[in-house]
Amino acid sequence: MEPAVILFLLPARLGERFKDRKPLLLLFDLLILGAVVSAGFVVLLRFVEDVTWEEAIWLVWQTATTVGYGDQPAQTSIGRYATMAFGLMDIAIVGAGIGAVFDAREDRRRRTRLGLMDNPHRDGYVVFNFPGVSRFTGFVHEIRHVESDAPVCVVDDAIEQLPESVTALPHVHFVKGSVLDKDTYTRAKLADNKVVIVFPTHPGDPSSDGTTRVAVDLILDTVTADTRVLHVLVSPDNDWMFSHLASTAVMETLEVLAIVQECQDVHSADIVQRLLLNTQDANPMTVVPERIVGWTWQEFVTYALPAAEERRVEINPFAIIKDGVPHLCPSRLERIEEGDLLSVVAHTGLDWPAFEHALVRARE
Repeated sequence: MEPAVILFLLPARLGERFKDRKPLLLLFDLLILGAVVSAGFVVLLRFVEDVTWEEAIWLVWQTATTVGYGDQPAQTSIGRYATMAFGLMDIAIVGAGIGAVFDAREDRRRRTRLGLMDNPHRDGYVVFNFPGVSRFTGFVHEIRHVESDAPVCVVDDAIEQLPESVTALPHVHFVKGSVLDKDTYTRAKLADNKVVIVFPTHPGDPSSDGTTRVAVDLILDTVTADTRVLHVLVSPDNDWMFSHLASTAVMETLEVLAIVQECQDVHSADIVQRLLLNTQDANPMTVVPERIVGWTWQEFVTYALPAAEERRVEINPFAIIKDGVPHLCPSRLERIEEGDLLSVVAHTGLDWPAFEHALVRARE
């Protein structure tokens, strides 16, 4: 396409793209108008005042920037009238342009607040269905204890904007949109982020799992294998709906289960809570065994102690994960096979490859 045609079609294309952002569109229109008027004035001076193109451009520049007309004022009546007209138009365009800049900036803030802007974050977390101030701020606090300033985007259609206490948090974005709207997934930039979490639309209502199922299905069609998808399940009876989906379920009734365990075994709830909190004690860490593939669980547990002493770290074997299913108390003769994962309880920053080397040395 010819450059002249592109320039001719530019205003229409900008108008279509930014039709919902009038202040920004006005700014573009003013810039285009200023460019057209300046070009016309350059051509007029070039022929009316009989100057070179360079001189004509320089004279227009001086007039447009209110520097004055320098040492070479217009000599002809047409040139003088054109200079006055151009000067007045330029003052009006500059004034309107400055106002449009501030209006566009304020409009951007408003659109961001109302969830109308695309998610600008990458390699962060996307949360579908705002779970409430307490849960959300707790989530952000725990995530950022390990990943400082980790970006989080909230996608929701039921709220008009995020609460002030949430918007005060840095690197938190809001996208307003329905789970049934394709544009919602595009604006949330799911494929550019590492974890997507779907909360129930109505906590405590098992029927919400149906909506969650739809959202998870559509999300999985949007993301790549590099993005993990988690969903909060209200009722375990509805787990069958997610059986063929590559999403990890987290029970909404987890706190109820912790209460039951505490009722039957003192300190159980506190232990589970400490395992899950980044801000307290050690946490579960999933690692990939390489050098100890073929070992039994007993060998792993036995040599973990001298290896920990050598590395001067604190670590406890926790579980073995086979085909995605964790076994918390495996048989001592259970073998660690290719493709298995191990869960260990350790402090943040454990160097697993180095620890695995220490395991091998401890066995020799």
